[in-house]
Amino acid sequence: MIKILLLFLLSIIFGGILFFYVGNIIGFDFILNSFKVFLSLEGLIIIALSFLIAYLGALRWKKILGNEKVSNKEIFKIYIGGFSLMYFFPMALLGSEFFRASLLKHKGVKWENALASVFIERVVEWTVNIIVILIGVLYFFYAIQIPSQKFAMLFAGLILFALLILSFIYFYVFKKKSFLRKVLHKEESLVLKVEKIVFNFFRLSNIDLWRSYFYSILKVLAMLLRVWLIILFLGKILLLNESFSILSFSFLSTLIPVPAALGVQELLQVFVFENLNISLMMSSMFSMLLRAGDVIVSVLGFVLFFKVIYDFLKRKFCKNEK
Repeated sequence: MIKILLLFLLSIIFGGILFFYVGNIIGFDFILNSFKVFLSLEGLIIIALSFLIAYLGALRWKKILGNEKVSNKEIFKIYIGGFSLMYFFPMALLGSEFFRASLLKHKGVKWENALASVFIERVVEWTVNIIVILIGVLYFFYAIQIPSQKFAMLFAGLILFALLILSFIYFYVFKKKSFLRKVLHKEESLVLKVEKIVFNFFRLSNIDLWRSYFYSILKVLAMLLRVWLIILFLGKILLLNESFSILSFSFLSTLIPVPAALGVQELLQVFVFENLNISLMMSSMFSMLLRAGDVIVSVLGFVLFFKVIYDFLKRKFCKNEK
């Protein structure tokens, strides 16, 4: 009885710490108002698109996992749980990935397959995201023709940094020459097993590789539609290329590890909206609605994350009690 009570208290304390952290970062008023804003038909459409975007990400991950026997429903639950961690705790590098891999292992997936899948999924997603950033930012500066030198240097630096990392990763996985084997000197190391799975996935003949890119593109298109609709609901019709630029700067804001891209997204969107001759008031409303859609998905993911921690503590205490 004492162990059960202790389990309950630990889970409440842990959940409370996370809840107040999220509330302080986002703002409790903002979270409550987000749910009020989405009581309208327009709000429900944005919510539906936000969940569709998350679902497409989960389907992409499912394709990467291949023949692993995990249902789409379970994959979706784990995916949005990981998304909430990444959204609210971006400074915890690889925290979301280890969380998702751990849950997959709990579902019966081999540890090396689980770890490889989350690594591959991140590489595939950021390949497409960086292409979007590059095209969108270049088009934006071409269109306005008067870029601020400071902003241009900042954007160029961020994009170059991301491109260098991505180029190194692709050179590494397609070359398929492991330097880890020389460092670790262990043929059966977990890291080497993960590396082998990653090498095997990144083959041009692998249909699942191209399917994962396809779902990434679908996800970007859904996000582009969400951007265009939010602006439409705010009373302005944008061309798709203008919406694409706004989306690319939204992606760019996620390169900086700030919880929910708070402040960073606003700064970038003000810059974009001002140069596209769109009202700055509309910029702040856009950022609020865009973030609110992601917050609602993240809050659900946060609840699932809390449930996983509770179940883990419950299993551990029950096992010790036996």
